[in-house]
Amino acid sequence: MPANLAACGVVYIAFGQKARAEATASIATLQVYHTLPVAVISDSPLPGVRARFIPCEERGTPGRWAKVNLDTLTPFEHTLYLDADTRIRGQLWAGFRLLELGADLVIVPSRPQRADGLRHLRQEERERTLEELPLDPLQLNTGVMWFDRERCAALFAAWRAEWQRWRDKDQGALLRALERAPVVVRLLGFAFNDRNGRVVQHNFGACA
Repeated sequence: MPANLAACGVVYIAFGQKARAEATASIATLQVYHTLPVAVISDSPLPGVRARFIPCEERGTPGRWAKVNLDTLTPFEHTLYLDADTRIRGQLWAGFRLLELGADLVIVPSRPQRADGLRHLRQEERERTLEELPLDPLQLNTGVMWFDRERCAALFAAWRAEWQRWRDKDQGALLRALERAPVVVRLLGFAFNDRNGRVVQHNFGACA
């Protein structure tokens, strides 16, 4: 457990009926293991859910604009962001503890790497991203991530700028942003973000 527990909280993004239902279910699993404060970025509060409502204007692909603005929207100094289609199966302190030890961003690698990396992007964005980055960049999954709000401010500003080039998915934009505004990144294993994750089970695509 982190020493400065008061600085920690969890944020979800939920636009649309499916995402709102998934976020409600995810929060229920989170609250089995944690009493951390929760905030939900959406166009209206989730009924019957003990969480702070944060309104946000949506642009483009649902949830993407909110995600690249998490540093300005989160009320927490140390934030754990969880995709709505996650289910919590264990303790989440590891990421917060790494932030206390000096990490700026804690994240889990994507399963697809190397030749399969960034296949979810439009062809133009994928080709340009690979041209602009060093050879064979490590792919990162943005569905679960811990970050320090202040230390990641420049990264998020770069992420917003990169996302607006294509206004579609966010992972390629994050990789390009990390080149422009590098931060201290620490990695956790697939237990914390995977379809079979022992700590965070991620039901990819459930909000689609």
